[in-house]
Amino acid sequence: MSTAPARTPVAESTDTALREDERTAIAEHARTCFPGLLGEGGSGFDDLAVLDGESAGRWYQRTVDGARYFHSSGTSGQPKRIPWTPAEDDWYVGEKHQLFSDWLGGCRRGFISLAVGHNAGSAHLVFEQLGLAVHDAGLTTLADQREAVLSFGPDVLYCSPTTLDRLVTALGDAELLRPVRRIITNGEVLFPALRRRAQHRFGLADDAVIDTYGSTEIGTLAASCPACGRYHFLDGLYPEAVPVEDLPAGVRAPRAGCAVLAISSLKRTAFPIIRFLTYDVIEGLRRTSCGTPRFTFDRVVGRCDDIVNYGELFSTYELADLIRGWLPGAGWFVFSECNDLTVVVEGVEPTGFRDELAQRYPLHSQMVDLGLLPAPDLHFVEQFDVFTTRANLPRALGGKDVRRVVPSGLDERWLADLAPSP
Repeated sequence: MSTAPARTPVAESTDTALREDERTAIAEHARTCFPGLLGEGGSGFDDLAVLDGESAGRWYQRTVDGARYFHSSGTSGQPKRIPWTPAEDDWYVGEKHQLFSDWLGGCRRGFISLAVGHNAGSAHLVFEQLGLAVHDAGLTTLADQREAVLSFGPDVLYCSPTTLDRLVTALGDAELLRPVRRIITNGEVLFPALRRRAQHRFGLADDAVIDTYGSTEIGTLAASCPACGRYHFLDGLYPEAVPVEDLPAGVRAPRAGCAVLAISSLKRTAFPIIRFLTYDVIEGLRRTSCGTPRFTFDRVVGRCDDIVNYGELFSTYELADLIRGWLPGAGWFVFSECNDLTVVVEGVEPTGFRDELAQRYPLHSQMVDLGLLPAPDLHFVEQFDVFTTRANLPRALGGKDVRRVVPSGLDERWLADLAPSP
């Protein structure tokens, strides 16, 4: 394996707040493009509320002249429809060109395996403008993607962490037509263990992997820096740590050193990225100087709502509705440690439950069928109180529904002697 280069020292600051000129620019952009966000009589940044999921809902079906539309992965059961104008596309592709151009110097062939969203829809163009021949796998089987890597011979892989993991397994020790020199990941969290595994398989140093972080509404927000290792926000984006008092009801404040992230963009005119709540929790948000002064952060810690990372983002909303329909009053928990999905449900498994689950999450089910995701691991347990006691999970909390997402793996010992219900 290549020797990892030393990280470049960066000038760091404890400053995490937006400057007054940045706040003014965001307010002016809102006044020009989305005046309704300021409210009656509003004029400044302090008059802009955090744009949470409920408030943003009405903007997803907005029709914008000349725009093309991308769809989210359907985390709430129905994919969100998001417009992008030609000017926004040009800005975004230009940012990606600037991000990758020097780093991909000398690379000739790019392999893309991305599912949905603006990033998937623009990746091919980004690579072509950088002079790379492109194989865009789209939603094809894992076997087909393995064959494409072997026959096409890419020196750049651009895919989700889950797909990367499964490609590494599928490729095994097969001889490659040409060495993979660069890896770009996009989608869910790139866990350190997977990063090390991919680097070992392809003989890559730390600076040969860039992990990009973003959303369908915004595109790529930030990318890991090969020089310093931190995530750099793209130009034109203004991150902020959402004050605890501005968090939506039911969203808990993160631990010290972490922040729930909101983003403002001066480039988006078709959709309001104005104090837009990402629901992501990041660690180490601050300004640094690594080449150019900008906002950076250490890592994405997780989600603060009911969405987990499972190939594409996976909301428990439809799952909860399904369980309530089949097993009213049943307890349940979701475990998601490493882009997988384990569900423990109280009661006996109803006939047809798994089929309806697949129907409610068509994209995830398609990715499972194609071999791009592991199938969800479902456990039905009648002695649910015994299970929750062993796992130290709340059965009820102050008469309210408990938080059902557990950001760790399922310990099989919690299910010992609790035979699965037939």
